[in-house]
Amino acid sequence: MGKTATAFKDIGKACSDLLTKDYKVGKSTVEVKSKTSNGVTFTPSGTKTGDKFAGSLAAAYSLPGSIDGEVTLHTSGVVETELKGSPAKNVTVTVNCERPEPSKPGFLSSAKLTVDYASELFHNKTTFECYSGALSTAGSIAYDAFTLGGSADYSTSKNALTKYALACQFVQPDFNIVTKFAQSVGKGNPTYTGMYYHKVSPDMQVGAELTHIPGKDIGLAFGCQYKLDKDTTVKGKVDAEGILYASYKQKVSNLTTMTLASQIDTVNLSENKHKFGMILNITA
Repeated sequence: MGKTATAFKDIGKACSDLLTKDYKVGKSTVEVKSKTSNGVTFTPSGTKTGDKFAGSLAAAYSLPGSIDGEVTLHTSGVVETELKGSPAKNVTVTVNCERPEPSKPGFLSSAKLTVDYASELFHNKTTFECYSGALSTAGSIAYDAFTLGGSADYSTSKNALTKYALACQFVQPDFNIVTKFAQSVGKGNPTYTGMYYHKVSPDMQVGAELTHIPGKDIGLAFGCQYKLDKDTTVKGKVDAEGILYASYKQKVSNLTTMTLASQIDTVNLSENKHKFGMILNITA
């Protein structure tokens, strides 16, 4: 004993972040975060994808009673509200509501209640979506260097199990190994996933993910991240389909970070299938 249980959704996160984070292509995003003197954090952001633009404005504030609240207004007219508090030790309760676009009927389009319990050796998260009747629960337990976890999704409206998954993670100071199994009930074959993450040095990490769905080709992706200096990080990844990804993340100043990403189809270099993207984060 002695290890802290990793939340089920975070099992394999180190490898997943290495292989997916900072690779947003086909779009350009600008996000600005600032905090006022009375404690309100405003986060306006905008994303341009082709000829389309989508944006949002989020306002986060700590309410009395140790409750954190956040309201997000999207350019589509959708309004999201989140309230999060801790009514007891190790317990966090989150309420999420979403108001639909003005052109759609109804006061709310979704309302979700989430209860998290996190202790040193056990973690559980249960979510209920009031409108759709979707109930999901996920739990994990730590034993020495291992974390074992499972999840299940249940539709109360259909009175049926819709999805379930299992995962196991083995963690050492410089590497971790993860295996996962996921099955959507009545929707084909299960998915088997294996992940390996290695922290070669404080400046360099490598990772690989192997995915197998019976009856289909095996999926493979592997990549690495290298920190050129304290302000600059480069990443690269390639998958079994011959798609090469690269990203360059630069801390431009104490307030600004810029990320450039590219996706190159090495199998069809002469065709116009390549994509590029940019993210600009400004924190004041």
